[in-house]
Amino acid sequence: MQIASELVANAVRHGKRRTPLPDGSRPVVWLALTRRPHSLLCVVYDPSQRRPRLTPPAPLAEDHRGLPIVEALSEGWGWKLSGATGKAVWARLALPPAPARRRP
Repeated sequence: MQIASELVANAVRHGKRRTPLPDGSRPVVWLALTRRPHSLLCVVYDPSQRRPRLTPPAPLAEDHRGLPIVEALSEGWGWKLSGATGKAVWARLALPPAPARRRP
């Protein structure tokens, strides 16, 4: 899944925390996928509170492509602070309708 890959790569690259967590534990990045009735929600947590920025890449640039890809492939995306320890960035993908079930 390209969206999950882009969000995790961004979290690892840009979501670094410069100080230890308040409880002394090491910062982590995690990924969660949640199926909804008509969509799939992809959430990536990282230990930074820095706001993700949708920056248009230069035509030949190799960076700043993650969020434009997420925006192009998803129904929507956003982010939310997670207490004093980080943020969650999410993207929602439409799922095709489930096939009709055959009755035995």
